[in-house]
Amino acid sequence: MQPGNQINQPLGVFKAKGAEIDILSHSGREDVAEVFVGAMRNSHKYCIEFVDGLDTRFPREDKWIINISTQFGCPVGCAFCDAGGEYHGNLTADEMLAQVEFIMGRHPELVSTCGKLKVHFARMGEPALNPAVPDAIAALPAMGGNPNLWCCVATIAPAGQEDWFERLLQAKNEHFRGRFQLQFSINSTDEESRKRLMPYRAWSMEQVAAYGERFFDAGDRRVVLNFALAGGIPFEPKDINRHFDPRCFAVKLSPVNPTYRGSMAGLETVLRSEAEGRLEEDISFLAGKGYDVVVSVGDGREDEIGSNCGQAVLRQREMQEAQRR
Repeated sequence: MQPGNQINQPLGVFKAKGAEIDILSHSGREDVAEVFVGAMRNSHKYCIEFVDGLDTRFPREDKWIINISTQFGCPVGCAFCDAGGEYHGNLTADEMLAQVEFIMGRHPELVSTCGKLKVHFARMGEPALNPAVPDAIAALPAMGGNPNLWCCVATIAPAGQEDWFERLLQAKNEHFRGRFQLQFSINSTDEESRKRLMPYRAWSMEQVAAYGERFFDAGDRRVVLNFALAGGIPFEPKDINRHFDPRCFAVKLSPVNPTYRGSMAGLETVLRSEAEGRLEEDISFLAGKGYDVVVSVGDGREDEIGSNCGQAVLRQREMQEAQRR
């Protein structure tokens, strides 16, 4: 397969320790991102997505990104995410690690030598609602022995999961000091807007701030506050500065990706639009207060591929439904 080729092919059953994945579809571009849809537990009910990805600014030998699912669908139902259409429970630690093993097996010569190999628990599902995620994180370092292996977790910080977050902190301290990226999906500085975008009981910004300050330690990467900016959704930098210590937190601004659910909710991104220029003053304010501010627009080819969360499984389910008719 040549870099840049469009691909879409079934790949059969992958057998790993403690889990099997029936690869139903494979789509994308080798030079951007390749998305796999797999069925587990011998049933198409238990579908997942996982991604062999790149930061397109770097060759794979310098930076390689593996993005895995933690749940079969997602119970949160964010207004801009297609992963929330169906929910069928948690993956086991072995089922999560099987996704990593499959992707690693595509480029085995880079597993131990890649300059920065990142495993993201950030595809389908809310990681903090799966008690097996910290166990999977603890098992990652044994896979390939790369000293530059990073672990990344993106979460809305669901309420009631305080024990899970304590286990996450322990896993970071024991296995990934200085190589852990924790991202909180905040999305708005207005609490009511947060509830509308993410209709699941979550920590307040004060609670996120208190935990993030405990999570961050000398030598760690700053905890990331992600805002997927949509038109009409409040974003007030002064509120960020009021709640979050810039020594511990960074601010990431990202687009609302084009998804079915986002379109139905009438959400349009601020980034990649004429409104983007209005953020310059906000970014300048935050930078002046000492925050690292990252504007993460990404590669537009990802939208062309349809590699945003939940889209590949949604297409697979639509195809299966059409075949049944």
